[in-house]
Amino acid sequence: MPIIDVTTEGNEEFYKGWYYPSTEWKIPGPKVVKLPDYYSFDLEKMKAQVLDIKNNYGFEPFPIKKDGTKKRRTYKGIGLTARPDANNPLYDSLHLYSKDGELDITDSFDVQALDTADKTVVPLYEKHFSEPTEIFKGYIAEVLGKFKSPLTKTRILELSPKGIITPHVDFPYYEQIRVHAVIETNDDVYWEVEGEKFRIPADGNFYWFDTGRYHAVWNDGKTDRIVLSVNLSIYSDRDGNPINRDISIDDILISDKL
Repeated sequence: MPIIDVTTEGNEEFYKGWYYPSTEWKIPGPKVVKLPDYYSFDLEKMKAQVLDIKNNYGFEPFPIKKDGTKKRRTYKGIGLTARPDANNPLYDSLHLYSKDGELDITDSFDVQALDTADKTVVPLYEKHFSEPTEIFKGYIAEVLGKFKSPLTKTRILELSPKGIITPHVDFPYYEQIRVHAVIETNDDVYWEVEGEKFRIPADGNFYWFDTGRYHAVWNDGKTDRIVLSVNLSIYSDRDGNPINRDISIDDILISDKL
């Protein structure tokens, strides 16, 4: 019987200013989309490299406090990209940053959990995750090389049994998008976006899900969930210059232009 109880419904008001009519950007139609076969890969070949990275380098827990005094033991990872000035490139991408500097994870998540008028979003800044780390090579580099848009924060992430990524929003799709390729999972791992609950299979494909709407992920099973998590800046380059403005989010997700 499921133990974890999560809801992402009824929390749209505090970020609706990201979208039309407050901005020119319309909310995407779907909440999850399988990317075209152009981006597909050999799952066993990918799994072999990912597990080799885990065995040789290790996954580190996410720091809840930027000073490292508190960490999330059920959520770990390692970075495929880092900031140019990172002190510890392999684990730099486990930290959160705004344009003003590093954030405590609680700075970003707690203000979204409020039931008051103070409920808000702390804008994230990740376009400076531009440098491949030492594990960005081999088959992973070949597969990620299919993407045409700038890769930003790109990681291998592990969510342990009974682990949960609590409801939150990250960024609107016109800032960047996130796609997941599931490497290992079980039947009790779920994603949810604004009340729509779904699974993402480990099938050698990438899936987009809308991190610009209230979402959560949890593992109610007995084995780890491991994903290749890729953030892409599809509507602007690293300097903020516009790209792909002639194609809608719904159309670009089913194209080879990502």
